[in-house]
Amino acid sequence: MLRFAQFAAPAVAIAIQAAALAADPGLLRLVMPDAKVIAGLQVQQTKSSLFGQYVLSHMQVEDNGFKKFIAETGFDPRRDVNEILIASNWDQTASTIPWLVAARGTFDLPGIMGAAKAHGGTVANFQGVDILTYANESTPDALNGIAFFDSSSAVMGDLASVKAAIQRKKTDSAPPQSDLVGKVQDLSAKNDFWFVTLVPISEFAGAMPNANLSGAMKGDLLSAIHEASGGVRFGETITISGRAVTRSDKDAQALVDVFRFLAGMIQLNSQKNQVAGQVTTLLDNMELKTDGNVMTMSLAIPEQQLEQLMSTLRREHSQTRKKSPPSN
Repeated sequence: MLRFAQFAAPAVAIAIQAAALAADPGLLRLVMPDAKVIAGLQVQQTKSSLFGQYVLSHMQVEDNGFKKFIAETGFDPRRDVNEILIASNWDQTASTIPWLVAARGTFDLPGIMGAAKAHGGTVANFQGVDILTYANESTPDALNGIAFFDSSSAVMGDLASVKAAIQRKKTDSAPPQSDLVGKVQDLSAKNDFWFVTLVPISEFAGAMPNANLSGAMKGDLLSAIHEASGGVRFGETITISGRAVTRSDKDAQALVDVFRFLAGMIQLNSQKNQVAGQVTTLLDNMELKTDGNVMTMSLAIPEQQLEQLMSTLRREHSQTRKKSPPSN
């Protein structure tokens, strides 16, 4: 059966792997005014990059529901989505954390709506805009929805956030708070994929699916990061950058020391492991700096070297799967 996860998860995952133009002001106005976390993905720009083409050529979508969705609607997010903004105000006092995905692309509305209705979807009108929802026996009250403003713009998220975005679209309201918008404009102009969070990193621990990772994020060092941002720009040389605002100068330096320690551990294993050897070569170009309580990181990677690393990872993953005994 068609579910939102089969549309949303592949679309977001594909865009993250594929993600420069500055963020679309029209999409930015749809974001909640109290947003604290925003990420952006310039899918169209990256499709023309060598690495983007490499990723798409090796991408395999195994989800049968997603394949069926493409066949029935003719909509393929790998091809038809141009830009995505993901935002949340990360209100942990709410029963569910509000979230919103705003997208531009090419949407076959009759095909999408027809397929959704045929598989249990419900369409309700809110202030002149149709919202598509889906519910089943385990979740009889639909919690999430998708609204298409036209054949080129849409929003998806929890129902309250979707309805609020429709209202902002109708009133042409101002974008989120100015200090966050300034960071978004700067990052989006320099990167194909970017993110900024005003939420302390440790607060994301509860959202992590892995208990060990969740516990690590609650550690003293990551708890010291009060704000973070970063981005990736594709080209013949792929540039990765990051910035962390910590609670003190000492914490910023400790963060640099941890990065260097991890790089050293990888280097120690470089003679025994092919992946570690390739990663060590890439990390030779990493620059780490501190300025008071702010740590910055930058890494330039030749596109061909990153392709080689991914090919090695794919090969080792394939070999591991072949060696693993079949599960009962």
